[in-house]
Amino acid sequence: MENGINSIAVFGDSILKGAVTGTNSGHLFDIIAENSLALAQRTLGFELNNQSVFGNIISKAQRKFAKMMERGERFDLGIIESGGNDCDYDWPPVSENPFPADISHKPRTTLSDFIRIIDEMTSVMRGNKITPLLMTMPPLVPDWWFEHICAGNNRDNILRFLDGNPHKLYENHERYNIAIVDFARSADVQFVDMRKAMLDAPNYRNLMCKDGIHPNQKGYEYMAEVWVRELPKIKKEF
Repeated sequence: MENGINSIAVFGDSILKGAVTGTNSGHLFDIIAENSLALAQRTLGFELNNQSVFGNIISKAQRKFAKMMERGERFDLGIIESGGNDCDYDWPPVSENPFPADISHKPRTTLSDFIRIIDEMTSVMRGNKITPLLMTMPPLVPDWWFEHICAGNNRDNILRFLDGNPHKLYENHERYNIAIVDFARSADVQFVDMRKAMLDAPNYRNLMCKDGIHPNQKGYEYMAEVWVRELPKIKKEF
C-alpha cells in the first residue's frame, strides 16, 4: 500500500477468523475462506498472517504474539481484535445458579485485565517497530444472542442474572468497546471503528448470523469494504 504497510499480522478471535454459524454443515460453526481481511487483501495486496482463533480471549492472543516476537517474526502492522469472548460469561454455571452465595460470576476477562493486556501488546509492538492497530467490536444483536445462550440452559435463571433485561448483553458488550476506544485515544493508538461502520448500515442485523454475535457472509463482505477504505489511511509509525 502507498502508506508503506505491506505486511500485516492479526491477533483476533472468530470475527477476523471468518466464523459463521447456523449453516447446513452440521457443525457448530464454519470458517469461511473469504473472511473480511482475506477479501481486503485481494484488493490492497498486502501480506497477511492471520493468527485469529475461534473462541480467543486477549490473554491467549498475547501469548501467541509473544511467541512470534521470541522467534523474531516482524511485520509492518499488528491488528488486535478482541472483546466479544472476553466480556462473555460461562453461561452453564450462570444457568444453574445465577446468584450463588459463594460465587461471583465474572466475565472471562475482567475489563481492567482486558485493557491492561491491550496496553502491553501495543507497547511491545511499538518496541519492535510494529505499528499497532485496534479494531472495535462489531455490534451484537442482543435478542438473538440471548436466545442463543439460552439454548440448552435455564432461560429463567439467565434472565434473572440479566435483571430481566436481555439488552444488558448489549450494554456489557458496549462497555468493553468503549474501553477500547478510550484506550486508543489516550495511548494515541490508531483504530478502525468497525462497530460504527456496521451500525451505519441500513440494518446491521442483516449482516449478522442468527446467533447474534458473528457476522454472516454479507457481514464479512461489508467489513472487507471498511478495511479497503480504512487500511490505506493508517499511518505507519516506523
